[in-house]
Amino acid sequence: MEEKKDQILDLTKIVPVLLKRWKLYAACMTGVIIFSLIFVFTMPRYYSCQVMLAPESGSGGMNSILSSFGFGETQSTSDAISPNLYPDLMQSKDFIVSMFPVEITTLDGSINTTYYDYLQKHNKNSWYMKLWGKLKKMVKPKKAEVNTSGAEGKTYSPSFLLTKKQNEIAAVIGGKIQYSYDKKTGVISVIVNDFDPLVCALIADTVSNKLQDFILDYRTKKARNDLEYAQLIYSQTRDEYEVSNRRYVAAVDANWDIINETAKAQLEALNNEQRMKYQTFSAASQKLEAAKAKLQEVTPVITVLQGASVPQKPAGPRRALITFALIFLVCFFCSVYIICTDNSWRGDSIG
Repeated sequence: MEEKKDQILDLTKIVPVLLKRWKLYAACMTGVIIFSLIFVFTMPRYYSCQVMLAPESGSGGMNSILSSFGFGETQSTSDAISPNLYPDLMQSKDFIVSMFPVEITTLDGSINTTYYDYLQKHNKNSWYMKLWGKLKKMVKPKKAEVNTSGAEGKTYSPSFLLTKKQNEIAAVIGGKIQYSYDKKTGVISVIVNDFDPLVCALIADTVSNKLQDFILDYRTKKARNDLEYAQLIYSQTRDEYEVSNRRYVAAVDANWDIINETAKAQLEALNNEQRMKYQTFSAASQKLEAAKAKLQEVTPVITVLQGASVPQKPAGPRRALITFALIFLVCFFCSVYIICTDNSWRGDSIG
């Protein structure tokens, strides 16, 4: 018990020792404040906009659609692309490149251009990041652009053959757009960060619309293909039936007063052909209606839980919080340094 009391008494002697070194604390905190003024407070503020989507089933087949999306009790799905992969798909080059031509306008109206041009010419950076970029260009040897003359006249996807600058802009866009999928609630979240609040909201809305189009296109692709095929068969069988019907009617009109076996056989053959064509046409009509119903059934209704809106306050960086955290860390390390190097507070307990 006495040893514990002595130890507590020794700990109380630490504070006076630390206070004696107030000049060290003052010098370190002054350094932190100067560092914050030069680096932390020169960081440009950015804004954040979040969009939340909840894909739901259409008018029919609710259980199958919910289970295919990973909602409800059933998590299994035969789809090649599950909702868990949507964030990865939206980070693909094809999707990012599709954002290049999006028209944007800044809040003050001074910039009205494409998203690619905005990031290339008007993207904000702190002064030291700009200086670092210039130093890298000066030190790093300039690489020659890839010769693409052999690709002229050939058809590629927009993201197949990108220049170095386009790849850099694509990487910037990938860093500004974040996606997440909540397995429990089935909610897809899209978060966009940008230095201008209006640009932030416009890009978030565009990404949301593109994501909805992707989900609708993917979920209904097979049903739409089946519907197109059913419409083709319906048109063909309808035309064949109409031709057969006209031939039969014309034969009846031409031979209505002729009573011979040859004419009767021809009319009977035409009548049978007309009936067969009608049955085929009727079956194709039923399949077309079934394909339309199937498309309606598998078409998901995507509910926008939280739409894009222009943020009123910046999301970061939290300059004051960063400065206070740096001051706390500096004070902590100074205290550890004093305790480890100054043994005067151990004086009484050593004996």
